[in-house]
Amino acid sequence: MKFRVFAPMATLAAILITATSAHAGQTGMAAMHDQRVVGGRLCFTDHEHVGVGQKAPSKSIAIRQAARDWSSFTAFEYGSDWAHWNVARGKKVLCEQVAGGYKCEVQGRPCLAKRVRSATR
Repeated sequence: MKFRVFAPMATLAAILITATSAHAGQTGMAAMHDQRVVGGRLCFTDHEHVGVGQKAPSKSIAIRQAARDWSSFTAFEYGSDWAHWNVARGKKVLCEQVAGGYKCEVQGRPCLAKRVRSATR
C-alpha cells in the first residue's frame, strides 16, 4: 500500500523539479538530443521546434509572434538558455497572407545563447 502512495508523489516531485529548473536556465532534457558546436554555439543537430503566430496586421509582426511562440515552448522544454530564436540554426519562416493580415510559422534548431570555445560533445 505504501508503494502506491509513494509512486504518485515521486512523479509529482519530478514534474515540479523539471518545471522549476526550466526557468533557471537549463533542464537535463536537452541532453537527450545530439548536439554540436555550430558558429561558436552548442546547437541541437537532430531536433527542431516550431512556433506559430496568430493573425497579425503585418508580416513582421506575425513573424515576431511565431518566434515568441517558438521561444516560449523551447524554454518550457529545455530552459531559457536554449530559447533564443535569434541564435537558432536551420531557421525556416513560412508565412501566408490571410484576410486582414498574415499568419506565420517558424522552425529552427535550438542553440545555447552563450558562445562556447570548442566542441565538448
